[in-house]
Amino acid sequence: MTERTYASPPGGLPPQSDLLTGRAVFTEAYAVIPAGTMRDITVTALPFWTETKVWVIARPMTGFAETFSHYIVEVAPGGGSTHPETNPEAQAALFVTEGQIVVTIDGQPHRMSPGGYAWLPPGCDWTLENQAPSQAVFHWIRKRYIEVDGIETPAAFVTNERDH
Repeated sequence: MTERTYASPPGGLPPQSDLLTGRAVFTEAYAVIPAGTMRDITVTALPFWTETKVWVIARPMTGFAETFSHYIVEVAPGGGSTHPETNPEAQAALFVTEGQIVVTIDGQPHRMSPGGYAWLPPGCDWTLENQAPSQAVFHWIRKRYIEVDGIETPAAFVTNERDH
């Protein structure tokens, strides 16, 4: 079986000879963000994260993604966070597209590689670290968890698409 690969932001800075004509398009209903804009000039930093670049794909704002945020996160070797989530009401999904990360949930480490997926319930005690010698990239989707009467909040889990 051929190893599946996933798209990741190119990062870095484009050469000065590049004609940068790709533009993001925002409407009240959607946004299109061209891959060419996913460079270091559009990264942001998050509190409590080290050696990490974040591209914000969607974030809460009136008229668009009011209910969730979506980041693409690049973590250099040795980088990560011991306090990644600052909102105790947020649930999270992580999907690894490049490299390896270690997500520790309630003291239990889970090594994740491309195709790896983790679901983290609200209030979950988790950390993330890149212990590998190369960068790691993952998607991080956050959303306020909404409880449903009669249904318990599921427990955190980690899996990989190769296992399904």
